[in-house]
Amino acid sequence: MKIKMIATDLDGTFLHDDHTYNQRLFAKVFRQLQKHHIYFVAASGSSYPRLAREFAPYLDQMAFISQNGSVIHQGRQLLQTYPIQAPALARVMHILDRFYGPQDINQLVVSGPQTSYVDQHMDQHNLAIVKTFYERVQPVADLRQLFSDHPQEEFTKISINFADHVDLSRVAATLDQYLPASLIIENSGFNTDLIGDAHGTKRNGLALLQEKFNVADNEIVTFGDNENDLGMLAMTSQSYAMQNAHQVIRMQAGHVTARDNNHDGVLKTIQEILKNNK
Repeated sequence: MKIKMIATDLDGTFLHDDHTYNQRLFAKVFRQLQKHHIYFVAASGSSYPRLAREFAPYLDQMAFISQNGSVIHQGRQLLQTYPIQAPALARVMHILDRFYGPQDINQLVVSGPQTSYVDQHMDQHNLAIVKTFYERVQPVADLRQLFSDHPQEEFTKISINFADHVDLSRVAATLDQYLPASLIIENSGFNTDLIGDAHGTKRNGLALLQEKFNVADNEIVTFGDNENDLGMLAMTSQSYAMQNAHQVIRMQAGHVTARDNNHDGVLKTIQEILKNNK
């Protein structure tokens, strides 16, 4: 079956552990994708500004599913957002304050489509990590007042990076019990959970792009390594879990890459796919 679209997660999948990728190999592969009329999609829990920076030379020839599917772009054009309603945002903050203290949370980030907000007292180490994934970060005096201070702004995702002593399985069970039904929580790896509108998933973002470009499920190849990639991996039989992914993820994908993320597993697999894409 001819391939028309390839979608890949970034951290732990396309990117090396140091958040870089093989620029020379990607340039070669990207030229081959264009020759075969295959659309390339970056799908990540990170913000769009970060993705736009990572792929700046290819920005206008790609699509971007950011914040786990809460924000979707075609090049520079914003196609869709799935904002969290103000009462639901306030509810999330109340739940976090009730069950977790400052010692339990390293980074709390509230994001809109372009700008992400953190508490102004966040230490420099954690702020540097946040800027790696969210690019445009604005410290504020009180995150709890953010929604009333910016009533006209859309907020699309809440990211919580928990300290190592916190049991993430218990976090999911607790938050699932108390979150509004309109929201979904997904683990994004690196001790981080993302909370957003239930429609804002990578799977739904990819489905939107499928409809736009008239691509069938069996004409897509997907790559991922974590829980938040499972919906995307389940869309097509041509799905690949990374060699470095957890066994649970590898068992639910159609294939496993021969190489891990630090050895260009995605790009090497795409090269093999292109040899057979007739």
